[in-house]
Amino acid sequence: MRDGVEVVPGASAGPPVFSPDGRLLALPGDGEVRVWNVAERRLTGSYPLRNPGHGLAFSADGHALRYLTATGSVVSLDVSGLPAPSGGDDHVAEFSGNGRVAAKEVGNTIELTDTEARRTLGRIDAAGDLAFDAAGRLLAVAGDPVTVWEVAGGRQVIAVEAGGDVPSVALSPDGRTLATARGDVVETWDVRTGRRVRAYEGAGAPALAFSPDGATLAAGARLLDLRTGQVAPLERAALAGDGAEATALAFSPDGRRLAFGLEGGRVLLWDVRDREPLGTIEAGPAPVDELRFSPDGDLLAVNATRTSLWDTRTLREVGQVGSWAGGLAFSQDGRRLRGVALDGTVRETAIDPALAVQEVCARASGPLSRAEWTRLIPESGYRDSC
Repeated sequence: MRDGVEVVPGASAGPPVFSPDGRLLALPGDGEVRVWNVAERRLTGSYPLRNPGHGLAFSADGHALRYLTATGSVVSLDVSGLPAPSGGDDHVAEFSGNGRVAAKEVGNTIELTDTEARRTLGRIDAAGDLAFDAAGRLLAVAGDPVTVWEVAGGRQVIAVEAGGDVPSVALSPDGRTLATARGDVVETWDVRTGRRVRAYEGAGAPALAFSPDGATLAAGARLLDLRTGQVAPLERAALAGDGAEATALAFSPDGRRLAFGLEGGRVLLWDVRDREPLGTIEAGPAPVDELRFSPDGDLLAVNATRTSLWDTRTLREVGQVGSWAGGLAFSQDGRRLRGVALDGTVRETAIDPALAVQEVCARASGPLSRAEWTRLIPESGYRDSC
């Protein structure tokens, strides 16, 4: 604070803009706009500016931030959010496979949120890496011991002793099998009995992912056949990544492709059956910490400092959501992407173009008037935006 003026970190490439209620402050910078909560003096989020022109302004309800691109189109950024868990800067977060339930570490507890109903479901007394089953019925929490919980009611189902602190866990889609990774060992467990099913020596990896049918477990650069116990190394994956460690894994919904995230921000796409590379995505210099396919498998969401969307056929980037801190999930219809923002808020944004236009028009209560257009976008001729 200097002479009664709050100094907000970060350079600004344009004039600051306040939301109508004065609660939010938008600061445009080099290729992005950072949004601050003024009263709480904290960063709410960072959003990419695509080919920006002029006219940065909040919508009347403060839920959207709009600007005009150099080509004359209007871009609307969703700066609204779902109920935010309180406290902490460590955003260990995960979503159920259907995107309906979000779990976020808050201190030494896990807070659960129903993303559709936009309400908090409760808290679980545990902390660590998180993994849901497909339906969001069960939640596994890494640690010592590893625990599995019922989401409805918060009852602990099992506690597994794996010989020390376990940093990484995964649950099969049907919730019947728990996978743990510690050191060089991956172990699978029967969730109903809590008994160990099998141990895979030399297969340890920080990233784990079950195939949609639950028959295969990806552990780093290895595929484990859970029916036969065979381990198939993806040697070419390690070579393609120059020996970089896998930091995130995700199977496509049909189980035919595996996305392999690396420390250097690269994502390798693999044909699971033929064990052949399909291509590489360069998401950025930071480690890839989250990967998620859309329900139809056509898009891949990648979190590596920025959250970006990629076409899985062309391997081209098709959009950026902003800087989300952890956890990614598509809605069941694939039209929205959910994630946990820098402030711990569970957010969602429309990624279907038609839905995005529909939501912008709804928030604006119809198209911009000629007066509003002239005030916000004076350098472009008026047109009916809704």
